[in-house]
Amino acid sequence: MSRNRDDSGQFTEEVGLGDVLAVFDEVEGPVVMTGDVVEATGCSDDTARRKLGQLYEQGRLGRRKTAGRVVYWRLDAADPTPMDPEDPIFTDRPTFSSGEENLSGRVDELLYGEGA
Repeated sequence: MSRNRDDSGQFTEEVGLGDVLAVFDEVEGPVVMTGDVVEATGCSDDTARRKLGQLYEQGRLGRRKTAGRVVYWRLDAADPTPMDPEDPIFTDRPTFSSGEENLSGRVDELLYGEGA
């Protein structure tokens, strides 16, 4: 993603909170991870984490760490199926340690038992 500067030399914001919320409509499933935001918006990992954190602090998203990853879900009234952090999808799954192997490409397989 190219970064633009304003007249004072400060980097300008290119990805807004609305852009991040729109990712929930683009991905399959009720949760979004940082990588989904990066892929959909072209922003950096740091920007995606910061924006998701802002939405969480505003009470617009819920979040939970599971299997070493943080997942986010909408809390707004427009979402007909709000996420329950006590849902078995989060509580009845084994915990994985990636060790030295990068397992980020196999998240769905590890979390849901699906072939990725």
